[in-house]
Amino acid sequence: MSLFLAPIHSWLFGKIKLLQDLELSIVKSHIDKFGEEASNVQKEAQDIYGQYIDSRPLEELIDTDNIHGWLQERIKEVESRSAYIITKYHDMYKEQSKEITENEYEIQAKKCAANDENKTNTPENVYMSLNNYILSGMPCDRVNSITEKNEEVIVYHQTGCIHRANYEMGKANLDYMYHLKELWVKTFIENLDVKYNYTIEKQGDTTINKIVKG
Repeated sequence: MSLFLAPIHSWLFGKIKLLQDLELSIVKSHIDKFGEEASNVQKEAQDIYGQYIDSRPLEELIDTDNIHGWLQERIKEVESRSAYIITKYHDMYKEQSKEITENEYEIQAKKCAANDENKTNTPENVYMSLNNYILSGMPCDRVNSITEKNEEVIVYHQTGCIHRANYEMGKANLDYMYHLKELWVKTFIENLDVKYNYTIEKQGDTTINKIVKG
């Protein structure tokens, strides 16, 4: 690995690629069902929001003179492009698209939950394992605030939305995108090898997330 890169950069890049993989799975499933029309949506999104990250190692891709900016730009691209595609498919194919997209979110979340590297002995470790997969801005953004934690529960608050600007750039249906994100988190947590339950509550601009040992 380049001397310019730290483990946190590879960690963040892995989460960016995971979201790209989810987008590609959603696109493939729609093309399989709807054909060229669905493929054209993908091409349109790439023209507007940027091409996919290729399979080369991070050190061959990243601008080592602007590591933070390069990663931030990739987050913007993948979130806005995915939001555009997912919303456009839903507008075009309605419930059929929703069923396909939700299924792909659940498939990926279950696959990640089955990873042997997840630590599930406490709610706090579940929260940390979750954050190895979900993309929540840059590490310095610190979007979550833990308000309670013990051996049985962890509660964390999110104020505002770190994704909203990118979703809006992608002309997204915001409620739909938030629903899908919550579906991924709930599916991941409730399919770990230790029983946990996940609940979410909205209070104004704050989202209260709770992970409870079952």
